[in-house]
Amino acid sequence: MALKKILVAYDGSDLADKALGLAFDIALPNPDTKVDVVNVVPIPLLNETQAIGLKDITDMMIEDGKETLYAAHDKIEALGDRAGTLLLTGTAPATELLKLANGGEYDLIILGNRGLSGLKEYMGSVSYKVFHGAEIPVLIAK
Repeated sequence: MALKKILVAYDGSDLADKALGLAFDIALPNPDTKVDVVNVVPIPLLNETQAIGLKDITDMMIEDGKETLYAAHDKIEALGDRAGTLLLTGTAPATELLKLANGGEYDLIILGNRGLSGLKEYMGSVSYKVFHGAEIPVLIAK
């Protein structure tokens, strides 16, 4: 199966760097493979009054997400126009990743695993939720 488009979830962590490296290694020798790096900025569900009060914080979080993506793009710039970045916002990062990944454009999702175990893994791990909710293959970097 030839991979045409890979989605990499990236948050700037060491394991996200490892996931990005895997995507780069897969895409570099395959000139038809494109890599999209996505960062999901978790925005809490707020009412209008709360949202106005936290606008500066939300804007700062979005700016941090953009800087994280710039750093990721620099690491795979050798792919040229086959490397792209996407910034998403949402209340649940795993849900946002799944909506994007399950939309039909991607052949593979690569993301890092924080190494949670037991109940913490089941309740809070983005990689766990993506792995179980994805309609396409998922590669988890450990």
